[in-house]
Amino acid sequence: MTRSDPSRRRFLAGICAAGAATLAGCSGLPFGEESPSDEAPVSLSRDDIAAIERPPSPFPATVPGSIADAHESRARELLDAVPADPSVPNAAVVAKLERDRERALGRLDRDPTGPSPIDALGAWRRRREDAAAVRGAYRAATGGDDGASVARQRQAVREERAALAADLTYRAGSPATAVLAYEPIESLLAECERHVRPRETYPSDPVAEPFRAGEAVGAVERARAAIGDALAIREAHLGGRDDATSRWTSLVAAADGLEASVNRTRGSVLRGDRGPADASDEDLSGTVAQELIAMTDMRVESAVEDTVEATDRGTYATAVIEAGTALAAIEASRAVNSGIRDGGYREAPSASSIRSTSERVREAVREATGGGDPLAIRFVRPAVETVALAADRIEEGYGSPGRAQAELTYADLYVRAVPAATEFVRERLD
Repeated sequence: MTRSDPSRRRFLAGICAAGAATLAGCSGLPFGEESPSDEAPVSLSRDDIAAIERPPSPFPATVPGSIADAHESRARELLDAVPADPSVPNAAVVAKLERDRERALGRLDRDPTGPSPIDALGAWRRRREDAAAVRGAYRAATGGDDGASVARQRQAVREERAALAADLTYRAGSPATAVLAYEPIESLLAECERHVRPRETYPSDPVAEPFRAGEAVGAVERARAAIGDALAIREAHLGGRDDATSRWTSLVAAADGLEASVNRTRGSVLRGDRGPADASDEDLSGTVAQELIAMTDMRVESAVEDTVEATDRGTYATAVIEAGTALAAIEASRAVNSGIRDGGYREAPSASSIRSTSERVREAVREATGGGDPLAIRFVRPAVETVALAADRIEEGYGSPGRAQAELTYADLYVRAVPAATEFVRERLD
């Protein structure tokens, strides 16, 4: 997108001047103006949703395979300490231990899937947690008491996490690279913090509550895995870089400015584009329009809230990503409201309309990411995940045609807002 692109000018006007313009390309309506029909229920299959090839990882470095290998080695070590036929007096405990051990071993034999190598590491951390929980439950059931060890490990992880958080100065070759490198690190620090504050404490009588004991052991293992990944990913990013300098000031200023832009833009929608419900007394019950209203409101409110919370926490790389997501979501919402006021989104969904909408999403993703911009690649992720979730729901038999049509329509409008949002964010970072 060039700097003279009219869609971008309208986007900036909406942000900086609280305008009500809709992004070019977002106002085309996939439906006619007919009322919902009384057609027979639509039969859908996963093939009715066009598969979207996931864009490459936006992380600005190669994630070493040795990180996943270390997780697998540790998980197998934990499970090897639990016999296949544990000698425990309680038959019910034995049955659950055997079942949990077998399930955990089975997971280790499957390659984890994820949109990127960093996301796949999340599956390995969960497997380590499961393996540690099995071992912790076995030790508790056989008279072992790991309460003191869990407390020591938890404190050690807290200290390690605090040291890394204090040293997070966003060193990178550019502010945009810093955002993409440190967002996953901030996420891992948050994951670590959640698991050093477990829902369950280690029981005073572990023999009587072996699986509660196992849960406490698993939680601290998960925290250890998360901080280990954070350190390894940072090293992967910084290793061999001569241009990595602190981008702290740039990211703080960008995050604060972008939060203000998100709030202004959201305010302009609330004041000047109050939505289809205020524009007409028409009953939208049962239409795709009704699904879209609820969906876009939820997505926008969640994105705005996530932006504010990330800024308040001081996780500035995350705040920048959340802000870009929120700006694109708000523009998608504006397009939805405009389309509904113009009579769109009333037609009953069909396999054909769902297929064509998913194909539009796929093409929009290609266009948004075709230049290889890693920021744009990161910003399209919510739409790619939305399409994948819609396909999963249909395959599992609980996805309604109306909901699927609304999800895909929102994804299409969201992705079409990504290029302008990306350019706006990048300008605030530079």
